[in-house]
Amino acid sequence: MKVLTMPKKSNPAVETGVVLKQTPTWWVAVYAYFLAGVFCYFNHVFFNWFPPYLYEIFKNLRGLPTSWADLGLFWAHRGFNVIAIVTAFYYQFWQIGTRYILTENEIRIESWFPVRKVNLIPLGAIRRYGYEQNWLAVLLNFGTIDIDTAGPTPASLPFCPQPKVFVNALKPKVEAKLQVIPS
Repeated sequence: MKVLTMPKKSNPAVETGVVLKQTPTWWVAVYAYFLAGVFCYFNHVFFNWFPPYLYEIFKNLRGLPTSWADLGLFWAHRGFNVIAIVTAFYYQFWQIGTRYILTENEIRIESWFPVRKVNLIPLGAIRRYGYEQNWLAVLLNFGTIDIDTAGPTPASLPFCPQPKVFVNALKPKVEAKLQVIPS
C-alpha cells in the first residue's frame, strides 16, 4: 500500500538574506523594574510622612471632611505604585516585541508593542551611521545606533545589544550600495 505524502514546502518563517537579527537588550526591562521598585519605596516613604500635614490643611479648610484626605491618600498611594509597575511591564513587552533585522538590501525595525509597526530602511538611502554608548551601556554592551538617511528624520535603534557588531556588519553592505550608485 502506497502512502501519499505532501511535498516539503520551504518554511516562510526562515528569511533569506538575513545578515544579523537582534532584539533590544534585557537590561532595559531590568532597569525599568529597578526604577519601579525604587519609586514604589519612595512613594511609600512619602505617603507615611505626608498625612499629618494633610490633616492640618484639611482642618483649616472649613466644610471639607478629613475622611476625604484618607480616601485621596489611599488611592494616590496605590495609583502611583500601579503606574510605576505598569510602566515597567510596558518596557518589558516593548523589549520582547522589538526586532532589529539587517538583510542584504535593508534594515528592518519590527515592533509589536503597543501596535505593530515595521520600518524599512533601504541600505542605499543610508548616508551616515554610528552608535552611541554611555558608561553603563559600555559596561553592559548595548547602545543606540543612529542612522541618517536621505529622508527628513533619522532612524534610531535604541538599546541595541553589541552595537559595534551591528555597525561592522552594516558597513560593508552600505559601502557596496554606495559604490553601485553612479556619480
